[in-house]
Amino acid sequence: MFAIGLKRGIEGVRGFEVDKPSIQADDQVLVRVVEAGIDGTDRNIVGMNLFEPPDGEDLMILGHEAVGQVEEVGPAVKSLSEGDIVVPTVRRGCGLCAPCLHGMSDFCQTGLYKERGIHGLHGYFTEYFVDDEEYIVKVPDGLERLAVLAEPLSIGEKAIAGIRHIQERLPWFCAHPQHGYGEPGWSGCKDALVIGAGPLGLLSIALLRLDGVHTYVTEIAPEYSLRVELAKGMGAHYISAKGNTPEKVGEIAGELDIMIEAAGASTLALELVTVLGRNGIYVMTGIPRGREEVCLDGREILRRLVRFNQVIFGSVNSNRRHFESALGHLHPLLETFGPIFSRLVTSRYPISDYETAFSVGGEEAVKVVFEVSQFEMAAGKEKAA
Repeated sequence: MFAIGLKRGIEGVRGFEVDKPSIQADDQVLVRVVEAGIDGTDRNIVGMNLFEPPDGEDLMILGHEAVGQVEEVGPAVKSLSEGDIVVPTVRRGCGLCAPCLHGMSDFCQTGLYKERGIHGLHGYFTEYFVDDEEYIVKVPDGLERLAVLAEPLSIGEKAIAGIRHIQERLPWFCAHPQHGYGEPGWSGCKDALVIGAGPLGLLSIALLRLDGVHTYVTEIAPEYSLRVELAKGMGAHYISAKGNTPEKVGEIAGELDIMIEAAGASTLALELVTVLGRNGIYVMTGIPRGREEVCLDGREILRRLVRFNQVIFGSVNSNRRHFESALGHLHPLLETFGPIFSRLVTSRYPISDYETAFSVGGEEAVKVVFEVSQFEMAAGKEKAA
């Protein structure tokens, strides 16, 4: 079967033929890949030629965002059947530490985890894959063409879940001048800033707006770009990252309760620490490569963190429950934002045209997707638009 990825000693992404996998255990599932998304991690791996193939092999199939259709299940599989539309998760735990043994490999303590298409395991830029039932999540009916967004959406789900968990340390009530304090929650009175309007940034905006959070986005793209248009279409307010100092961003956005960094731009992310408000929570999700020196006022940052009870934390990857939450939110996101949300997938290419797909980027590209095969809908079901 055809696959694309990297090979030791040869730079650049390439196509190659590999053997079709088969079920080797009773709890495994054979999935035919229908669509697979390209993201910044894939582009970084290719650009830096920095990858670790599975043990004993000299090539690695890339790709960690996918949606497919079940073709075969092992005799012990209970939650999935042939024909089901599914998405696979990414990380596989070390099997040693408490988080991994409890289904939370995204918090692996040993660092001995592996990740499909990223680190030590083949990915999903291919025609078929086999995995254990526990790592494959069923897609609700009617969401086939949006399910390729489940993986990046799950990253936003985990970031916001972390914010919610920390936020529980104090009551976030919305004050009403005539009626005192309303019900605890975010709707209508909390302010957020999302840094970056790529796929993760836009999906984080969508989740925040779904909760009624007054949301700003800062991005280097010009105001007329597609990314900014989509952010505005979901109700976010745009602040250009060009020409605006952190102080100016703070003046425009005011006291920020929530900040989500989704750009991997280390200087911007760190400089904006000073615009976080009292009791604010800042989550960073980008993983920049290389080295970059940043000059900051350390005393000012430390004073603010302590005096304002602020929290800054990092969030990487996600586990099954975040994928389930992402898939559960696709319907309300589509109902709330309609065509705007559907436009997050900006282009689709056959997997054979991988060189073109990897070259697509810039301000008008959000999510680029490989079309590997077609969905085969069961009788009585309409094909998703």
